[in-house]
Parts: sequence; C-alpha cells; structure tokens
Amino acid sequence: MRKGIGIFIVLFALFSSPIGAIVKELPSELWEEELENIEMAIERLTDLRNKELAKATRRQNDGDRLQFQPHNLLDAKQAWADSDASREIAGRYQEEIDMLEMRKQKLLEMHGKKSSSSCLVPKKL
Repeated sequence: MRKGIGIFIVLFALFSSPIGAIVKELPSELWEEELENIEMAIERLTDLRNKELAKATRRQNDGDRLQFQPHNLLDAKQAWADSDASREIAGRYQEEIDMLEMRKQKLLEMHGKKSSSSCLVPKKL
C-alpha cells in the first residue's frame, strides 16, 4: 500500500504542473537557448521513459515467472500491477516528450531553422 501512495505522489508532482515547469519559455531573442533547454529536457525525459519501460519489462517477467511457483500468485499479481504502473508512467513521459517536440518544431518554424543545426542533438536509436 505504501508503494502505491509513493507512486501517486511522484506522478502528482511530475504531471500536475504545466509543461512550462519543465522548460521555461524564454523571450523571443533567446530562442536558441530555449531550443537547447528543450533538447536537454527531451533527452532527460527519454532516459526516464526508457528506465520505466525497462522496469515494466522486468516486473512483467517477474510476474510471469512467479505465477508458476506454488504460493506466489499474489506476488505475481503485484509484479504485474507494478509493471502496469511503470508503463503508465512511461506513457506520461512520452506525452511530455511529444509536447516538447511540438514546441521545438514551433520554435524552428518561427525562426527559420537557419541556425538550428548547431543546437540539435542527433536522436538516439
């Protein structure tokens, strides 16, 4: 029960604030700096998303293994619930990433993409 409350608090703290809390919108003349901030935030959120997905996979595998062991069905169900929670968190990270990507694209369109190549970090595969 405590773990569920902890997850709720983390989710509430992360996602109750608007996107501006992750990357502060800067004046128009500082658009390149804002673009760099967006890129760093996207990278950080992508890393967090990938960690949650790895955790979800690990807990899913735990549940799949535990279901066949005697007297461990409740532990398996808890592992599957943890896996679902991690996938939900990863989904919310992806929503934030998508919003930042749209904001980045809007900045690039507004400022003509001319000097954006120096600010962009190549995407990881």
